[in-house]
Amino acid sequence: MPLEVSAFVVTSGETPYLAATLLAVSRQTIPPKSVYVIDVSTSGVARRVGTQILTAPGARNLGAALEQARLSPDFPKLESGAAIWLLHDDSAPDATCLEEQLRVFAASDDTVVVGAKQRAWDKAAQLLEVGIQATASGRRLQEMDAGEIDQGQYDGRSDVLAVGTAAMLVDWDTYLELEGFDPQLGSFGDGLEFCRRVHLAGYRVQVAPRAVVYHKLAGYYGLRGPDGGRPTRATRLAEEKDALEPEPKRSFTPRRVAQLHNWLVAAPWWQFIFLPLVVLILGVIRIGWRIVTKEPKLAAGELKATLVTVFHPVGVWRARLKRARHQRVPSHALKPLQIKGRQIWQAKVTLRKIAKDARKPLITDQQARQNYIIEKNIDAGLSLVVALILLMISLLTGRFALGGVAGGALPSLPEASSEFWAHLISGWLPAGLGYGSQILAADPLGLLLGILGVCLGTVGIKSPVILAILGFATLPVAWLAAWWAAAVMTTSRPLRITAALSWVLSPALLASLGAGQISGWILAWAIPLFAGALARASGAGHTRIVMGDGNEPVEITVESARIIQAGLAALAGFVAVCAAQVLIVPLVLLLGLGFMRGVSRIPADYSPSGLSPHEAAPKATHARLAFRHLLIILLPSAWLVLPMLLRTLSHPNQWPLWVSTLGVPQESPTPNWMDLLTGWPLSLRQVHLALPLPGWQWLAVAPVLLTLIVTLVSVVVPGHSLASHWSVILALCGLAIAGLSGVTPVAVHEAHAVTAWAGPGLAVYHAGLLTAAVTFWNRLRLDTPLQVAGWVEKTCRVGLAVAVFIPVVGVAPGLISEIVHPRASDFGRLQAFHEEMLPATVVNGQTGPQQQRCLNLVVQAAPNQSILVEASVWRGWRDTVFEAAPWVKLKNYQNVSGTRSPDAADTVLSQTVAAVLGGDTPRLSEQLASLDIHFIVVANGDSEPVRHLVNLLDSTADLERVTQTAAGTVWRLGDDSQAGLVRVASAHWIGGRPSWPTEKNQAMALSGRVPGQVALPAGSEGRLMALSERRDANFMLHLDGKPLSAVDNGQWNNLYRLPGGKGSLQIRYAYLPYQLWGAVLVLWLFIAFAAALPLRRVSEVKV
Repeated sequence: MPLEVSAFVVTSGETPYLAATLLAVSRQTIPPKSVYVIDVSTSGVARRVGTQILTAPGARNLGAALEQARLSPDFPKLESGAAIWLLHDDSAPDATCLEEQLRVFAASDDTVVVGAKQRAWDKAAQLLEVGIQATASGRRLQEMDAGEIDQGQYDGRSDVLAVGTAAMLVDWDTYLELEGFDPQLGSFGDGLEFCRRVHLAGYRVQVAPRAVVYHKLAGYYGLRGPDGGRPTRATRLAEEKDALEPEPKRSFTPRRVAQLHNWLVAAPWWQFIFLPLVVLILGVIRIGWRIVTKEPKLAAGELKATLVTVFHPVGVWRARLKRARHQRVPSHALKPLQIKGRQIWQAKVTLRKIAKDARKPLITDQQARQNYIIEKNIDAGLSLVVALILLMISLLTGRFALGGVAGGALPSLPEASSEFWAHLISGWLPAGLGYGSQILAADPLGLLLGILGVCLGTVGIKSPVILAILGFATLPVAWLAAWWAAAVMTTSRPLRITAALSWVLSPALLASLGAGQISGWILAWAIPLFAGALARASGAGHTRIVMGDGNEPVEITVESARIIQAGLAALAGFVAVCAAQVLIVPLVLLLGLGFMRGVSRIPADYSPSGLSPHEAAPKATHARLAFRHLLIILLPSAWLVLPMLLRTLSHPNQWPLWVSTLGVPQESPTPNWMDLLTGWPLSLRQVHLALPLPGWQWLAVAPVLLTLIVTLVSVVVPGHSLASHWSVILALCGLAIAGLSGVTPVAVHEAHAVTAWAGPGLAVYHAGLLTAAVTFWNRLRLDTPLQVAGWVEKTCRVGLAVAVFIPVVGVAPGLISEIVHPRASDFGRLQAFHEEMLPATVVNGQTGPQQQRCLNLVVQAAPNQSILVEASVWRGWRDTVFEAAPWVKLKNYQNVSGTRSPDAADTVLSQTVAAVLGGDTPRLSEQLASLDIHFIVVANGDSEPVRHLVNLLDSTADLERVTQTAAGTVWRLGDDSQAGLVRVASAHWIGGRPSWPTEKNQAMALSGRVPGQVALPAGSEGRLMALSERRDANFMLHLDGKPLSAVDNGQWNNLYRLPGGKGSLQIRYAYLPYQLWGAVLVLWLFIAFAAALPLRRVSEVKV
């Protein structure tokens, strides 16, 4: 037994726990010889009888405080064989604590450190720790279950890896020999690091199971102030309001720093060399995981801990040297005392399961629980059955075209290639002769579909099949989304069915499906997903009323985690705005309503206490959308439309882009105001069915017309809720967008202006009408269980059961006509895809090393015996998502209408088309080759202009006829043509300006891709290289690592002067503003996606 024991209590000022700790020390059965209070603050502590005060201002941890206190003249002169008893200000020892520790201390000469069993400060019987269990990397195992009571189950424990510094008894000579605690560590991990050095020095570390210390764990739970002591006044006030609850996450950062430090210190030398890199990589992974698990504060802690550990290596090196100086036994001697990493993983999995179960309150009413489960199963089965029926209807109307669909306004998807990803990152739009910085950013829906097509194309799924799957899945997916969204508006199953079916069978959606307007397909499920997720993120829950014990109604509300719903709303809203960027207006309107007004948490039309609706409405509270959730939802969509906003501000004549959507230009009957009011995006007067069904137009307009009538009644009839009024405002916003779209020309087709598709605006209009109608019907208390419902409620339910068939009856004529005579009416413009639509010769040339293009000519007769020729340049299959982008369509329309001056590339293309139509034009082959056009396709037709053009091209010397397919008659240039993306020729320089190419100096096409590497053959200095893409300053060319400068010759494309010799040419495109915009957009989307992942968050059931 040591000659003397001195107690050292480390505190940061006068904390709420210090007095109790000192009182417990004074009541020891074997009291310490002297008691010293080491104050690390500058505020000081009160002097007490039997204690002496030592100061160590600014000390980071217990060991640093002890080292600073040793410099004080008041520090005791400890003799050899003495021991020190270390205590925190929040660790009060039991009366026999020191006695039990001394007994263990004296039992073995090798024991130099003895710890105590730790119990909770406020719950004396609750276990906290009996020695430290940790891995080799310093990760600690919390082996005690939450609330575990001390029943002596760990009293057989003796030798341990480490003990905590709270009530640690240490031999003073050993302390001096090992140079004390590591000063690099803060308030955590110091005991583990010190005890490891004790073991490696050949000594023992034991725990005295009968020695008990009551530990508040104020530092662990974040209950201390900034200096580690008494909380600030603001914090104390918050604590009085129950705002400052014990939360281990507050101390996460210093604990993580301590764990990483201990890992680096204890690692073998062969591991230590690579550990900083491992810590960096692991830090990035853990930061991403923290964001995914909705723990942004812990992500910041991970970042700080990683940076501090990796970029401050001096402390780690000092600790390793100190450890090596005193090590007498090999490091593997610690293995029996250390635990495996899988034990920590298993413990965490168990804790998460317990926490998840704890967040799911049980429904105590047994009958209500059984009825609730039955109702859930009925809903699930009903939704699945209807989805399968709708899928079968889609397949029947599409004649099971599982091989793919094409036609109408439906664009084709790009094939899987590395160039697509390069263009996606760089900002280059591979449409026609190419577009770059002049459009700022490509159409977002086209990019999304392109990514989908390329990703699925890598596994062998062709783009027409992908489009067919999207089309066939639209109705069932839209039904499921609408069914889910309607759950937050009403608990009445007939009303949910009616609302969801009205949405799925809406005229705008069905017309979009038939016309191939893919934006309507996307909005069919994106809008209800956004609306339902936004309502849940604002606090709305899915409420269901079932019968419980005693034949009494029980209200059960399922509330989803708001952060998850906010993430889902952000993603759905982003997709909706991608489909139609003008929808940013209703999106901002809805977000403003959610943030300013929120949703009613107590339904105004029902009160469990039996109050009337008028009595219950004033008692309703509103839950609003949190500001951080508002930002998560808004930022992706707002940042998405930023390029469009900048483009229209700098070029006001491009404002029609807001209402334009992705799609091949197609003429359709322009709707009038009556068509728009009844939800039709086209004129019903000019639409004909294959089957002669009289009066089908009246049935077609009936569903939306009846919904409109109910909406108007909901506004006129007084009520406490303003939901109907706000829904009408939303509907009017959508109607205005649809009306503006119907009169705004955005494209040209066969020399006729094509207006924007009104479907997106009508989708918002219909959603507003349905919301108002459902809100009105909810006033009739349709959620009352049938057993206690009155005759009024029962009558209304019968009426709703009949109303379910109204949407079905409205679309029945059109569906029957499409099934019996597909594509014979004005609705169905899609057709099954056939491979022979594009000749294999053209495909091989487009995908070959020179990426040759195809000039497509569509010839029609025009008034006054003239001929109309539409020319387009194909890079892949016709009408890809790039050619069908709104900006490209509007540019073509404005070129034709004269509201825009064609640029040099458009002028050259027009001149080349004129040369083709002129027959044997001199140097026709060179004109086509300079545009990288190797093929010409003339669409099939029986008209005289088509036959004349075919005969003309057959007689052209520079062209060779290849074949005739469903796509048209195909010609190609001769074998000696030099069509390619990259062409080189000698130039004749006059006055510093080149003349290229000439008849004597023909251009030579090089094999290579853009972007990519091109092998440049040997040649003389002064040659010119032409890049067959629209001129743009953001192309970067390097020859053997040296940049090439562009030559300004007034041409439509980029020319570069080449040095002599040969070399390797690197070509790439990078538009920095686009790339920065894309990087920020990816960041917002990552945050939204992380928020939407259902990790560590579950729904809560409230009764």
